[in-house]
Amino acid sequence: MNVLSKKSVKISLAALFTSVLLTSGLGNSVYAADSNETIKNKVKVWYSSEREPASRSWFDGPKDVQYALDEQPSLKLTKKKESNSNPIYVDPSHRYQSMLGIGSSLEESTVNNLSKMSPEKREEVLRKLVDPDKGIGMNVMRITIGTSDFTAQKFYTYDDMPQGQTDPKLKNFSIQKDIDLNIVATIKQALEINPKLKIIASPWSPPAWMKTNNSLSKGKLQDKYVDELATYYRKFIEAYEKQGIPIYVMTLQNEPLLEIDYPSMYMPPQQQRKLAITLKKEMKNNLIDTKIWIYDHNASGAWNYIPTILDDKEGNKVSDGIAFHDYDGDLSVMSEIQRRYPKKPIHLTERSVWGTEGADRIAQYFRNGASSYNAWVTMLDSNIQTHHWVGTPDPTMFIQDAKNPNNYWNIPIYNITGNFSKFIDRGAKRIESNYGSRNTVTNVSFLNPDNSIVTVVINQTSNAQNFHIVSEDRQFEGSIPAKTVATYKWDRKEK
Repeated sequence: MNVLSKKSVKISLAALFTSVLLTSGLGNSVYAADSNETIKNKVKVWYSSEREPASRSWFDGPKDVQYALDEQPSLKLTKKKESNSNPIYVDPSHRYQSMLGIGSSLEESTVNNLSKMSPEKREEVLRKLVDPDKGIGMNVMRITIGTSDFTAQKFYTYDDMPQGQTDPKLKNFSIQKDIDLNIVATIKQALEINPKLKIIASPWSPPAWMKTNNSLSKGKLQDKYVDELATYYRKFIEAYEKQGIPIYVMTLQNEPLLEIDYPSMYMPPQQQRKLAITLKKEMKNNLIDTKIWIYDHNASGAWNYIPTILDDKEGNKVSDGIAFHDYDGDLSVMSEIQRRYPKKPIHLTERSVWGTEGADRIAQYFRNGASSYNAWVTMLDSNIQTHHWVGTPDPTMFIQDAKNPNNYWNIPIYNITGNFSKFIDRGAKRIESNYGSRNTVTNVSFLNPDNSIVTVVINQTSNAQNFHIVSEDRQFEGSIPAKTVATYKWDRKEK
């Protein structure tokens, strides 16, 4: 008879113990724990690449791109170790602003083109925009109060009167044109697809009879009509609410320092302060909780405008946030303004960008304190129509075939924007990370409410770039192809 060695006995006992665990069901929980630990140490990765950013050749038809928000093999988190690649240090314990969201616009030019599509194709486009699962999960959408320059229509407001006539009691107020033009129906459909969508509303001009030049273009609000304009805005909010569209926030005047040959108006800060105070009273008296964001213009004019409103006690009280555009000025002004008024969130309400340089610009919005970002104009057609802007627009996120409205294509910035919007949840906090360099990689990082970390890394160079991310006591190695944006998502280690 053979005699078993001590080692053989130990192996046999271990095998028996494992068998008992498996047959009792306990073994599954042991292996599940190992599986969860593996998942917790994995980093999910998605790539999007640029191609001919901002080139109007995109209006000619679709083009292939290397990466279109494509998921890559997961990476492994390890303990911190030496690495020769470019470092990105992510510190989730150091937190900044809370995120409201990322989105685009449903101005009338976009809605007009969507309305030419079949119901199925229209829903397909909207899902690609706002569906968090089947699309890129945009959750803030900007609309216009009346028409803007991006419209296929003759300019209008909700209380237009014949030349020489006025309507101070707003008896003729109506949003019927917004209903007839499918604006209301399109916004409602977007809300049905994503009930968490927040609507930001901005006016380009009040009715002409309220203005000094009796025109929707240029001019200034007559001081005697401040109360009437506040009532006009209140009636707009109520009319949209009646249609099932809650207005989360509104600005008081799109680009108040600009007078130009489309709906526009100069509104000095003293007048905007008075309007904000009056409108807030209107809202309070009518049980409306829509927020007010002041300014809504470029960084270059911010310091000459915003303090006039926020340094006033009552003006400060009625202002719920500050809106910026990005066409002129240094983005660091946003950080400066936020440091002076830390209780007033900053929002980037208008600017379209392209390619990896555009992705870096979005990252800079957030690094300079923005809690939201909205692109401007979502869909024009292949004839670059229809709009009344004074220039020739660059390509929009979606482009419609002018000869076949059901045929459309997206340009790379759709996917690149998705690298942010699909993974950064509402309520996420921007967290500390070193910016990097456009000669290697740049980044911005967030901590989601579910304790996952999202870092968007941008390679603007013509070569692949190697880097490593260090967060708390873990790190991983990454490599990004040339002209590509990558999103990295992992679970923060529980303490």
